Amino acid sequence: MNKQLWIEKALGLGIQEFEIYQSTTVEKEMTWFQGQMDTLVSSKVTGTSIRGIVDGKMANMALEEVNDDQCEIILKSLIEQAHIISNEEIDSLRKPEAIEYVKKDVTWNMASTEYVKDILQSLEAKILAYDPRVIQVGYLGYSQGSGSRSIVNSLGMDVQDADEMQYIVASVVVKENEEIKDASLVEVVYDFEKYDLDSFVCRVCDKALNKLGATPISSCTCPVIFEKDAMTSLFAAFTGLFNGELMYKGISPLKDKFNEQIFSEQITIVDDPKNIDCLSIANFDDEGCPTSSKTLVDHGKYVMMLHDTRSANRMHTNSTGNGFKSGYASSVSVQPMNCYIVPGNDSFEDLCTKIKDGFVVQNLAGLHAGLDFVSTNFSLQCSGFWVKDGKRDKNVTLVTVANNFLNMMKHVISVGNDLDWSYHQVVSPSIAFEECTCLLYTSPSPRD
Repeated sequence: MNKQLWIEKALGLGIQEFEIYQSTTVEKEMTWFQGQMDTLVSSKVTGTSIRGIVDGKMANMALEEVNDDQCEIILKSLIEQAHIISNEEIDSLRKPEAIEYVKKDVTWNMASTEYVKDILQSLEAKILAYDPRVIQVGYLGYSQGSGSRSIVNSLGMDVQDADEMQYIVASVVVKENEEIKDASLVEVVYDFEKYDLDSFVCRVCDKALNKLGATPISSCTCPVIFEKDAMTSLFAAFTGLFNGELMYKGISPLKDKFNEQIFSEQITIVDDPKNIDCLSIANFDDEGCPTSSKTLVDHGKYVMMLHDTRSANRMHTNSTGNGFKSGYASSVSVQPMNCYIVPGNDSFEDLCTKIKDGFVVQNLAGLHAGLDFVSTNFSLQCSGFWVKDGKRDKNVTLVTVANNFLNMMKHVISVGNDLDWSYHQVVSPSIAFEECTCLLYTSPSPRD
């Protein structure tokens, strides 16, 4: 793609501002099943999207194939699209700005296909030998990928970056008597030669084995700990609270609570796309706006919301560098990146001691159907274990945990110190709360 040609042609056709966004993703995936390689897929995908401003209206197009010969036809179609847009707001692209680049101090040692085969074969054997109750490796796979993105526009912007990663994933099935449970684990691996496979096997198998022997509990209201994985899932479902676009539209429950105490003083929330402890970093967002660390909630006080360029213009403020695409073909929207609840000082064992008697939520289900974003009420099926006298007592299943997120976050006993970025872009440590309602789960009755 001759980008300069496209820019010159766009301006010549009357497009006031023009942008080209390109991303390239290279991936290799391998799965292993019952002693042999099951699948091996390699791919390279380059995607292009263009944005143009015509009479203050922004139009977007995604291009699967880029042919310079089709440049004029495509640009005229972009202009037609802009003329259809009826919003009264004036859109704009971003001018180039100084970017302070940071770089992760890590070296990826990407494994060869033959080496991965040996790793997966070894993992399968180790998992099946771990405990006689492990009856199957449900899924075993490896993924490797690299990606790059670039943004060029008619205002002089020209930025690019690149990233890479590799990880393994396994799911195991365990059985005791007639009870069957499963569990999975994903782990990012920088260098397999330095990686502890036995530790991975132990953690994924124990995760499944610890679900055996679970029993229901009577409905009650009690202190609750959301273990880090469960708390991460719940927190991620409510990060829209800080979305400037939703704030502008009046959808966010925090629309009238700026600079108010909304959570416990123990809760501080930070969004930092440049956090080098995370798997991926971004020095600029998908509009080319420089990113930075931002405190959204400061010891319970709501002090900042997230913006892309459009939501910032609507709110008469500046973008926070949170305009991201979910894929090259999607439009830019306000999204958190490397957003987290700042960890406290207590270990998970300390949290159990502090609640004394209560319930630990380890896994949540039905997040899309079981919560109401506007009211922040949630009612979610879950599993975990009961804590008695500060110690793990019995595994628990068939429970529905219910509360109001905003209210629950005001009544924090303690925040744990077990923050783990792993492969997430939104994370939370374990948190102990004063109370939640735990209901005996009953499945819906079948229709007659």
